[in-house]
Amino acid sequence: MFTRPRRITRGAAAATIAALLASPLLAVPASAAEAPPEPGANPEVRGTAAQQPTDRFIVKFQDQGQASSRTRGNAYGVKARELGISVKELKVMGTGATVVETSRELEAGEAEAFVESLEATTAVEYAEPDQILQVTSLSPQDEFYHYQWPIFGENGIDANAAWDTTTGDGITVAVVDTGITRHADLDANVLPGYDMIGDPAEGRDGDGRDPDASDEGDYGESGECGTAPSSWHGTHVAGTIAAAANDQGVVGIAPGAKILPVRALAECGGWMSDIMDGVIWASGGAVPGVPANPNPAQVVNLSVGGSGGCTTSWQSAINGALGRGSIVVAAAGNDNENAAFVSPANCEHVIAVAASGRDGGLAPYSNYGDIVDVVAPGGNMDIDPLGGILSTINMGSSGPVEDFTGQDYAFYQGTSMAAPHVSATAALMLSANRTLTPATVEDILKGTTRPLPIPCGGGCGTGLIDARAAVDAAVAGGLPTPPGPGTVIVPGSVAITGNPRVGQALTAHPGTWSPAPETLTYQWLRNGEPITVDGTGKVYVLESADHDKRISVVVTGTRTGSASVSAASAQTGPIAPGELTGSTPLIRGAASYGQTLTVDAGIWTTGTAFEYRWFRDDGLLADKTGPTYAITLEDIGHRISVQAIGTKPGYDGLTKVSAQTAAVTAGSLTAPVPTVSGTTKVGYTLTANTGAWTTGTTLKYQWYRSGVPITGATGATFALTAADLGRSVSVGVTGSKPGYTTVLKYSAWSGTVVAGSLATAKPTVTGTTKVGYTLTANTGTWTSGTTFKYQWFRTGVPITGATGKTYALTAADLGKNISVGVTGSKAGYSNATVYSVRTVAVAAGTLTASKPTVSGTTRLNYTLTANTGTWTTGTTFTYQWFRTGVAITGATAKTYKLTTADLGKTMSVGVTGSKAGYNKVLSYSVRTVAVTR
Repeated sequence: MFTRPRRITRGAAAATIAALLASPLLAVPASAAEAPPEPGANPEVRGTAAQQPTDRFIVKFQDQGQASSRTRGNAYGVKARELGISVKELKVMGTGATVVETSRELEAGEAEAFVESLEATTAVEYAEPDQILQVTSLSPQDEFYHYQWPIFGENGIDANAAWDTTTGDGITVAVVDTGITRHADLDANVLPGYDMIGDPAEGRDGDGRDPDASDEGDYGESGECGTAPSSWHGTHVAGTIAAAANDQGVVGIAPGAKILPVRALAECGGWMSDIMDGVIWASGGAVPGVPANPNPAQVVNLSVGGSGGCTTSWQSAINGALGRGSIVVAAAGNDNENAAFVSPANCEHVIAVAASGRDGGLAPYSNYGDIVDVVAPGGNMDIDPLGGILSTINMGSSGPVEDFTGQDYAFYQGTSMAAPHVSATAALMLSANRTLTPATVEDILKGTTRPLPIPCGGGCGTGLIDARAAVDAAVAGGLPTPPGPGTVIVPGSVAITGNPRVGQALTAHPGTWSPAPETLTYQWLRNGEPITVDGTGKVYVLESADHDKRISVVVTGTRTGSASVSAASAQTGPIAPGELTGSTPLIRGAASYGQTLTVDAGIWTTGTAFEYRWFRDDGLLADKTGPTYAITLEDIGHRISVQAIGTKPGYDGLTKVSAQTAAVTAGSLTAPVPTVSGTTKVGYTLTANTGAWTTGTTLKYQWYRSGVPITGATGATFALTAADLGRSVSVGVTGSKPGYTTVLKYSAWSGTVVAGSLATAKPTVTGTTKVGYTLTANTGTWTSGTTFKYQWFRTGVPITGATGKTYALTAADLGKNISVGVTGSKAGYSNATVYSVRTVAVAAGTLTASKPTVSGTTRLNYTLTANTGTWTTGTTFTYQWFRTGVAITGATAKTYKLTTADLGKTMSVGVTGSKAGYNKVLSYSVRTVAVTR
């Protein structure tokens, strides 16, 4: 689900790549203007997907409070008996529904049949599978602010302009996700949250639900969901929303808002029921067994999703949140497919968010379709590693690295990253105008979007969100009335900011236009001529061609019904040459004959070209202008240095000189003492470990037996034979290379070689420990070529004749413990016998039984017959007839003749089956109709 995210840490401004894409997600369009269905209604499910195997279900009874345990048990039991399962109630949800768990995982068809059986019961209002939802699966003056293009970039959301009005003060955003970790960029804005994961093992905190929302890590260790390291997904989402503006790290879209962390996801994702309870609690609703939330969130972010339609439980949870005044934002999914099949994004009254890249187009992984409401930056790192979303994480690969020592930053991509941009923008809007309703917030968000600069053919909602425009509309209380046709656009005062030097970025500021244009386009000019390459964005990076030229920009505003209007900025002064920056070069490598020295230029301005000059002492080495230098015989006794000359068009040149090396010495082989590894037993192979010799060294081997060379033993390995028994073995390694002194190194002697022993394994016994079943001895893995003999034991006593690999349990084994001994043998090795653990006591066999039926005419003087059906072969039967449920004295035959005492009564029969070594089984027939004359 995740690839390991690469990170940015202080002092290292390198880009990092992470493919944070979730499991398949589905979605249904959110529409806050439509009235939510009443609780308990069965709204239309928008989209279907194949049901996955599951052992958890959500069941809502008609009257949850009055439904007795017997009523609930009867509802579960009908289909449970047929499927051969038991049902355990786990908890009551905030919706009033009960979460139940079956004794085994049901396949798709079984799960569907179980749900249909429950819903066919009059006591059940609805039933549905509980699902695992996953993260939408594998980012001023803050230190890394310049990497946060979604805030201020050409295809960002203009959040920095919205900060002139508000930073989100007074608003709480709930992040229902993997939890939260300590981080200096977050702690000041994090409220006490809650851990909604009910299973202590899944939660990895040992105590189930609790008031600690700390992320314990979602790393994979079971193999079921892979073995990826922890993603710190919730921390990343929280940082995008409300990382503090504190002159370090990154800043959130709404740095004045508060984060309410709700932990509901761990390894493999999270149970839908836990996530829904998280939404309910976060929005101020009541969840059984969980204390009331003292800080209800005005916005709930769900960067999660799973396949399927919007279930009744999901819609009920969202309706409740909406009714309490909370806005719900959800990711649309990362499978490059129609978002109509992603929940909860496909629920009514949810703002479904698709993702855009740095170019403003729909990201290649993002879902799309009519269900999408808006688009927000989610990143695209396929081309540019810096094109992701930079935010806060923890550096732990499994559990968190505690306190601030573990804080880190990373670029991620996904609709999981897009959704928090919308949630944070909603927080800015609510902070600017506390009277806005969820419906009005959604209308404004959709009504103030900008068209995507790259057309979206699959459905991208109303477009890319614009935080500044949304906040302006929020202050006004709603969307402005569009001006009439022919309205004249009055342009703003266009200005340019930035450092007018090659390599630096200039930013166009259009000023305030009235009325506001629907679109603004930019054209940068070089000495009055249009710049044709990368010259049509809001930001322009000065190139070498701009040196000594004057730069200006023309901004053109357009809107339907009005004539386009353009306004130009003043020209800059002549653009100054760029200033190269560069490190003092370092020489890497050993200053000895046969070695090659390499220049480490260090960190220079991107695009710098290098020329090198090598020196022996103070003398220039002719024609030595490359980044490497092979030491020659003439260099011995002298010192080497290098000069790095950096150039780039439009920049002033820069020269840096390294320090001199130590005096060059003669070459010598690196020759470690060899070691011998392996087991000193006959049948095992010893290996000579040479260590790391000088590259290109040729190695030869000679093995010794108690100091005497072994004829023909000249390889890197040596197989021990009977001749080595009781001796010690060593190896000599000779290294040679032209121009170097040949070196011979001896290993230490190994221990005395002993006789071989078989590799054994403790046998196991498989099979059902019931009379009538067969047990099998599993030997495990022994030395190749081993042969086996078996002896079965009954409570420690050998069973005569039971010497095969399998053993059929008989009546004699009833109540006894069975085990097996396995003896392995191989020529040249000592025999070995290993015993299995005893089984549990052998139980009586279980008869296969059928429900009896009664045949015959239910009239006076007619004879009824009991039909036993199919039972275990060899079963014997006894009978007892009943008159309206009361046993009839003496009526114990297979047949029964009706008498006057039976008139008006219903008849049934009980059949008892028995067989030696098996438990008796009593089964009753269904009652007949009333007996007539």
